[in-house]
Amino acid sequence: MFIAENHDIKPSEAKILLSSPTMHPESRMYMDEAFDTNWVSTVGKNIQECEAIAAQKVGIKCAVALSACTAALHLCVKLAGERLYGKPNIGHGAVEGRRVFCSFVKSCMP
Repeated sequence: MFIAENHDIKPSEAKILLSSPTMHPESRMYMDEAFDTNWVSTVGKNIQECEAIAAQKVGIKCAVALSACTAALHLCVKLAGERLYGKPNIGHGAVEGRRVFCSFVKSCMP
């Protein structure tokens, strides 16, 4: 939890939503199906269909759905490293010992 050095700052009483939660009936149907068939993960019929549609849209053989943006960024760095430097030995990263530059967002809070 953020604790301000300036104790004049008080936590907000109201919730401040970054985006309001929305559940459309069709989305709810797919979520219920995933729960009912025990496919609440990164695999299953609906995920495979999304992967196939994404691959078709961009004209490639296959696509992979990941569970989070962090996983997608990790995979991007890994694949870019392998393309630049070749496949690493087992137990070593694709960019091990190399400099990797990325963006950094500094908080506006002190």
